[in-house]
Amino acid sequence: MDNFKSGFLALVGKPNAGKSTLLNALIKQKVSIVSPKPQTTRNKVLGIWTEKDCQMVFVDTPGVIRPKTALGRYMEKSIDSGVRDVDCIVYVSDGHKGINDSEIELITKYGSKNIPLVVVITKTDICQPETLMKELEKLNALPFIKEIYCVSSRKNKNITLLKEGLKKYLCDDVKYFDDDDVTDKSQRFLVCEIIREKILLLCDNEVPHGIGVTINKMEFNPLTKVWDIDANIIVEKASHKPIVLGKGGKMIKQIGIYAREGIEKMLGEKVYLSLWIKVKEDWRNSDFMVKEIGYNKKDL
Repeated sequence: MDNFKSGFLALVGKPNAGKSTLLNALIKQKVSIVSPKPQTTRNKVLGIWTEKDCQMVFVDTPGVIRPKTALGRYMEKSIDSGVRDVDCIVYVSDGHKGINDSEIELITKYGSKNIPLVVVITKTDICQPETLMKELEKLNALPFIKEIYCVSSRKNKNITLLKEGLKKYLCDDVKYFDDDDVTDKSQRFLVCEIIREKILLLCDNEVPHGIGVTINKMEFNPLTKVWDIDANIIVEKASHKPIVLGKGGKMIKQIGIYAREGIEKMLGEKVYLSLWIKVKEDWRNSDFMVKEIGYNKKDL
């Protein structure tokens, strides 16, 4: 293919900066779950955008944290893996929160990797223009930043402009994925993530960090054209089980309704979904349980 360009672009930044929302906007598909709670993204997730003359592979990474658990260490390795051998690092910053010294330090860290660094300011639809200008002044003082873009992923503002601008950093001429591929993740992974997303959106703040989801069964019946999915919701404290269950099972029923709708949209077929709650005490601190729940270091 003459003049065909391809490459990998890592999306990095602090928790809740809007990386996953940006990824979904860039590829016009939902492949990375979104919630207002920190540490929503735990794995690196590839989002693939293919055009006639290029293929852009975006690598969504977890928000940068100080790891305190086995899961946290896995997430840190996921970030390190995500920025390895990419053509461009796209640092995503929440324009609504502003840029403090710790974020400048983080941007500087990525700027020292000898990889082109582009900064994207998100959530500009809820930013005050005066505040935004002050943040841009801070970034313009950093000589290693190649470009700065201001976008609103939710309103699709400047997303096409950003995507066009990032094409110049593509260095390969190989088509890594088929034209209709949008992610590297399996359907089972995406089902687990949709279930976890609904728990993040519906449950108390203390619960989501200790939530994991595993699939017991996922089978498609070609006669009825219905997916039969059986999944476990893993909680790390016995006190979390009644919160996820809800009074009279109301919460888990609501989680199931919203998750089923999301899964049906993703699979394009009807879904019968069964959810069970299992307690695995302090699973985030167990390397074995972190692997069992699907966060395998060998995949990084």
